[in-house]
Amino acid sequence: MRQLSAGHWRPRRLPATPPPALLKPWLDEPGSLTKRLRALAGAQFNVQPLQQCWSSGWPDERQRLGLRSREQVWLREVLLCQATEPLVYARSLIPAATLRGPLQRLRRLGSAPLGALLFGRYPMVRGPIAIAWLKAHSRLAQRAAAAAGIDVEPMWARRSVFAVAKRELLVTEVFLPSLIQELSHGNARG
Repeated sequence: MRQLSAGHWRPRRLPATPPPALLKPWLDEPGSLTKRLRALAGAQFNVQPLQQCWSSGWPDERQRLGLRSREQVWLREVLLCQATEPLVYARSLIPAATLRGPLQRLRRLGSAPLGALLFGRYPMVRGPIAIAWLKAHSRLAQRAAAAAGIDVEPMWARRSVFAVAKRELLVTEVFLPSLIQELSHGNARG
């Protein structure tokens, strides 16, 4: 099978270069990735905010959200960690229109996980999950590696649009090599 090119997103059920068997349930997780990471990391789970600011986003992200050319989004980049070890790089884009009313609190999450809010407080519908095999030269792989302080290498990612109270936001999650190592160690122990 051919590998997906950098930034080439596919519906999760289409054949692609197969991910490691231990990672597949994580890519397919329809529920909260935060909940799954908390189960893995226990009390050591934490969120390290990297950047929270207004941005224009990347063209493919803007297209996925159906944004107009001048429309700004609230960009939030974080690392989801076990103690000090980053396991997942997450990038969320929240259109300004989504941040009206009670959802304006999404701008003030700080080190609180977005997943806890998405899967608990408001009526939410998750769109289809798309996955990508990010080549090392992809902008997303480079951004995730730089954030985690690791060498750039191919990585698996997934993204989906959430409609919270009928307002959309895009969440992208890049699964770092340390997560696969942790899953391998946990599998060997269990």
